[in-house]
Amino acid sequence: MSQPPADLEAELGIPLDATLETASPLSRPVQLLFAVAKDAPSSLVAVARTSTPGPGSGSSPAHVSPESSMRGDSARCLVVGRQASAADVRIDHKSVSRRHTALYYENRAGGAVLVVHDLGGKHGTYVNDSRLEKNGRMELPMDTGKEHMVRFGNAPSTCSVIIPPSETRGGQPQPHNKNVVEKDDVNMQQQNLSEQKTEKPPTPVPVMEENEGPSTRGTREAQIAAMIASLDSDPVYKKYVPPSEDENGVVEATNIEKLGIQSHDTSGKNVKSNNLHRNSNANKYNLPITSSITLSPKSNSFNSSDGTDTQLQANASVSALCFEPSGARIVAGHRDGTLRFYDFHGMQPTASSSGSSSDITYPPFRIVDLDNDPLDQTGRHVLTSLGSSQTGGQWIVGTTSAQPKVLDREGRATLFYFIKGDVYVTDSSQTKGHTAGVTGVAFHPLIKEVCWTCGMDGSIRQWDLSGRGKTQFKKLLCQKVIGKCKNDKGQRTQIVSNLSVHPSGRKLVVGTACGSIQIWNCFGSVVNSRPMGAVYSAHGGSKPVTFVTFSGNGDRIASRSESDDTVRIWDANKMESGTGSFGRKFRSTKEGGHPPSLLLAVCKGLPALNELNNCAFGPDGRMICAGTSVDQRGKRTEESDANGKVKFYQLPEEEKPSGKKSGSKSSPKRKETVFLDPIEEVGVAPNASVLLVQWHPKLNQIAVGASNGIIQVLYDPNISTKGALLPASKSIRQSDGLSDLLRSRAPTGSAAFLSSANSNIIVPNALPLFREEPRATRKTKEQERKDPEKTKLPQPPVTGGVKTGGGTGGGVTFTQYIVESTNYINNKNIAGKDPREELFKYNEGKSYVSPAYEGDVQRILAEKTVEEEEADLKSNKRQKTK
Repeated sequence: MSQPPADLEAELGIPLDATLETASPLSRPVQLLFAVAKDAPSSLVAVARTSTPGPGSGSSPAHVSPESSMRGDSARCLVVGRQASAADVRIDHKSVSRRHTALYYENRAGGAVLVVHDLGGKHGTYVNDSRLEKNGRMELPMDTGKEHMVRFGNAPSTCSVIIPPSETRGGQPQPHNKNVVEKDDVNMQQQNLSEQKTEKPPTPVPVMEENEGPSTRGTREAQIAAMIASLDSDPVYKKYVPPSEDENGVVEATNIEKLGIQSHDTSGKNVKSNNLHRNSNANKYNLPITSSITLSPKSNSFNSSDGTDTQLQANASVSALCFEPSGARIVAGHRDGTLRFYDFHGMQPTASSSGSSSDITYPPFRIVDLDNDPLDQTGRHVLTSLGSSQTGGQWIVGTTSAQPKVLDREGRATLFYFIKGDVYVTDSSQTKGHTAGVTGVAFHPLIKEVCWTCGMDGSIRQWDLSGRGKTQFKKLLCQKVIGKCKNDKGQRTQIVSNLSVHPSGRKLVVGTACGSIQIWNCFGSVVNSRPMGAVYSAHGGSKPVTFVTFSGNGDRIASRSESDDTVRIWDANKMESGTGSFGRKFRSTKEGGHPPSLLLAVCKGLPALNELNNCAFGPDGRMICAGTSVDQRGKRTEESDANGKVKFYQLPEEEKPSGKKSGSKSSPKRKETVFLDPIEEVGVAPNASVLLVQWHPKLNQIAVGASNGIIQVLYDPNISTKGALLPASKSIRQSDGLSDLLRSRAPTGSAAFLSSANSNIIVPNALPLFREEPRATRKTKEQERKDPEKTKLPQPPVTGGVKTGGGTGGGVTFTQYIVESTNYINNKNIAGKDPREELFKYNEGKSYVSPAYEGDVQRILAEKTVEEEEADLKSNKRQKTK
C-alpha cells in the first residue's frame, strides 16, 4: 500500500497546534461510528486502522487518535476522503473528494475542542445538518456524553461523533490506553447487538489492514462480472420501494432526524423551526423541511421603467407564485406589478453588509415591470395570478386590468395581448373579453396553445394561442365562453375567485364569491349552460371560496376561504356525478354540514386574513400544506403566533373501488368527516403572513411566499432533487484587497467600474442587436409582407406616360425631361413663327464665343431673312424666264 506524503498536514493547511492527543479528562478518545444505508454497498466505508473490527455491529468504530491513523504517532489529524493512499477513513462515493475532511484537537487554556475542518470538497461537509463553508471549520466543545452527526458530501452514510464521559483520578486526567479503548468498543458493540435482536442486522463495514491494499479492485471486478452476466439473463422488474420505507410500508426514522430540523429566518440566524422538532422522531413523515434558502427581491426600492419614475417597493407582498414545470425556474409576482425571475442553475449567493455567512440570499436575475406596456395605458395594476405552459416557454399573467397577457420564457417580450370586453353589455357571453379584473389563469396541461381565464365578471373564458385566433386592434379575441357562474338560486355570480384545471385537461373547477365550488366541462366546442357538478355553501353560509385546486391525480379538490380557518377536502367524483341519494348539486344541511362521502376532511388551525391564501397537495396526494396569517393588530396568546407558519396535514386514505357490478351491494360509506390537526409546523416568516405555497412534485420542494416580499424554498438534501440544492452548494466568491483597490481607482465608464457597479457580465447574445425575436405567427408574417420598409420593396418601373414613379424612371428620354421641366405643354402655340427669329432673341446682348476668337469684328450671322431670300429667288426666276 502506498504511503501518504510526509508533509500531508502542511499540504492540507492544518494548523501547527493541531494534535490527535487531547488534554481533556476523557475516559477514551472521541469515537466515530459510521452507519451505512441499506441499499449502499458493504465496501462504502473502510477504516485504515482500528482496534476492533466489530463484526455484525453494523458500524465501523474509529477514534480521533493516532491509533486510527495510518501515519501513526506522527499524524496531527485524521483525514476522511476517497483516496486510499491518504485517507485514514475511506468513503468510496463519487460525491466525496480525495481528501474531504480533517478532524483534530486543539488544546487551549479553557479546555480542548474537537475541530471538523472542511478541505474544500465540492459537495461540502455537514455538521448537524449545517454545511460548512469551503475550507471552513467548526469547533465542537468537549461536552461529555454529547453526540454530533457529520455527513460527508451526498454519501449514503452518516458519522456519529460520540464524546465519552470524563474520568479523573486525583484531579489528573488519565492517559489514553489502547486496551481500555478496545474494552469500551467491545462493550458498546455488545450493547448494540442486544438492542438490535429484533431488527435486521445492517451490513458490516470492511476494515483495511495496514499491509492490505485498497479493496475496490476486487469489488469492481465482481461488479463488472455481475453486470456482464446480467446482460444474458432476462430482465426482472421489481416494485420501487422508497428508501424511507421498508417492505411493509412502515416509515423509518433516518439518521438526519437526530439532528433537529433547522431553518434560516430573515435575520440570517439558524434557529429551530418549532417545538415539534425537539425529539428524535422529527420529520418522520419525510417532508422536505430540513433546509431552506431565501430568495430576496434584490433591492430596497427601484423606479418603474414606464417613464413615470414610480417608486416600486421591493418588500411588496407576494401575490402570485409559480414553478416552471421542469423545476429549473420559479417566478414570483408582487403587488407592485412586477415579476421576478429566479433561475436555480444560475443563482449566485450574496451576503449582507455585515458579511455574515449565515445571512445568505439569492437575488432574481431579471425584474419585469408589467406596466411598461404600450398597448395598455390604463395605469398601474396589481398582479393577481400567474401560470406556466407545460413546456415552460410561455407565462400567462392576470392582473386587475381585465386584460391578461402572455410573456415569453425570459419575460422580455409580450407574445399576446388579450382584448377587453364591452362593459356596457350585461351578458358576458356576448363580449369579446373580460370586463372586470382577472382573478385566475391556467394553461392546458397537454396542449400549449390553449389557456383559460376567469374574472370578476363571473365568466370563464378559453383563448387560442396558436396564432390562428381572431384579433382586433392587435389584441386576441376570446375563442369561447366556458360558462357563466350562478348561485343556487340561479342568479348571476359577480366574482369567480380562482380556477384549477384537471390533469386530463377536460374539466376545471372554480370557486366563487357566493360560496360555491363548481366543476365545468371545457372539452369540445359546445358552450355549457350549467356545470357538471357544484357544491353550494362549501364553507358554510355565504362565505366566499377564494381558492380551489385539484390533487395530482384529480380525485380530490381542496378549497379555502378567507372567512374561516380551515381547508376542506372534497371528493371530485362524488361532486361531479353524485350517487343514488344525491344530485349533481349539493347544499349544506340545516346544521351546516355536508355528506361525509363528499366532504372527506377538514384541516383546522389555518387562519386566513387575505384572499390570496392558498394550499398545495403533496406529490403523492397524501399530504397537504397551507400557510397561516398573522394579525398585526390583534392580540397574540403566544410568541409563536407572531410568525407565519406552514402547516402539514396527513389526509385519510382514498377508498379503493370494490370492483363489483352496479347491481351488487356497494362498499360501506364513510361514516363521518375527518377533522385533522397539523402533524408538522414550520415557522418561516417572522412578523409576516404566509400567503402562497407551491409544492413541486418532481423536485419535492416547497416555495413559500410571504407578505414581506421574501420567498423561502424548503427542501431536504436526502429526498429532494436539484432545484434549491444547486445554489445551496455554491459559496460566496471571496474578494481580495488588490481587486477591491483596483475597482475603487478604476476610471468612470471603464469595464472594471461597470463590473463593480452592476456585478454582471453582458454577453453579445444579451444585446438587443443579437436578441432572438419571438416566433412570428401567420398573421404577423402577412402584415410584415405588406410593409414596404420591412420587405424592402423596390419602386415600380415606368409603364406609360411621361412619368409614373416617384423619381425619373429608366424609360424617360431627354426630350421628355425637357418638355416637363420647361412646362412646354402650358406654353402658347408657336406654329407659323420663324424659328430664326426665336433664336435671334437669345443673341441680344449675349455672346456665345470667347472674346479671344471674337476680336473687335462684328460678325453678321444673317444678311436677310427667310422671306427676303424667298422673294429674291422668285424674282430671279422671273428674270430668267423673260
